Amino acid sequence: MRTLVVLPAVLVALLAVAAPAQATFPGRNGGIAFGLQSADGDHVPVTGHARLQFLRQPLAMDRTRSLIDCVTTDGVPSGGDCTATSYGAPSYSADGERIVFEAGTRIGIIDADGGPVVLQPAATGFDGDPCFSPDGSGIAFTGMNDHGGTDLYLRDLGSGVAHMIVRDAGEPAWSSRGRLAYVQGGKVYTANSDGRIRRRVSSGVSPDWSPGGRRLALVRPTFDRVGRMYTVSASGADLRRVGRSKNTSHPVWSPDGRWLAYYGMDLGVHVKRVGSHAQAKEVASTQISGESGFVVSFDPAWRPR
Repeated sequence: MRTLVVLPAVLVALLAVAAPAQATFPGRNGGIAFGLQSADGDHVPVTGHARLQFLRQPLAMDRTRSLIDCVTTDGVPSGGDCTATSYGAPSYSADGERIVFEAGTRIGIIDADGGPVVLQPAATGFDGDPCFSPDGSGIAFTGMNDHGGTDLYLRDLGSGVAHMIVRDAGEPAWSSRGRLAYVQGGKVYTANSDGRIRRRVSSGVSPDWSPGGRRLALVRPTFDRVGRMYTVSASGADLRRVGRSKNTSHPVWSPDGRWLAYYGMDLGVHVKRVGSHAQAKEVASTQISGESGFVVSFDPAWRPR
């Protein structure tokens, strides 16, 4: 965990990597899981936390609790469960009972109410951006390739076998109808679950399917993967802007399809009612102070119930 002297680099690094994959499945709105990184600012040695947090009732601004927490002292694990070295890009299963996430260079799975991390076998030198299939039997994820980009993989969780389905692609999202969305060359595409029958949808990044699988949320970036948020039909028609912010990143639908959660540079995690002119609500903060340390909230995932 780095100190406040390099905090701007920490924030840039969180947003510079490929945005987390998602699969928002239909249901009642449960809580929001999100990653959290924090460190003290004026103590030596520096104590930091990497957490997977859970906000039970985001629309009621309920309190959060930690699902899992790794404590580090000057970057060395010193407490909690550090099976995973980080907790980013969480995504729920369709039944809301499991969370898959980036656990450093590998992918981890944890029960939605917390518990030990089950690490998945490494397919490449850096596996990330995972999401569950609609039936929960597999995951889509990205693996680093030999020229510094990522390819899209599928893994059967029963056998553990993983195979590549799309080259030079990232940010997979699996719809409740069984169709994959992903990003390739700054454009969003959809495909069958085996990577075939591909269709270009729109320019943009960070796609997430609506619970019914008919629309996508995405970002058209103005800086790296941070920019304006939109929804669009799966055919590429009916593009609609959501909100006025130019600093949104990683939008995810609520299970009832009425809200979007997102984060962005210095924003923390917010929720925005789709189709409403009301301002977005902050539900998990990002706080920066040169003396007291920092707290960065990122990568929301909305639990179906």
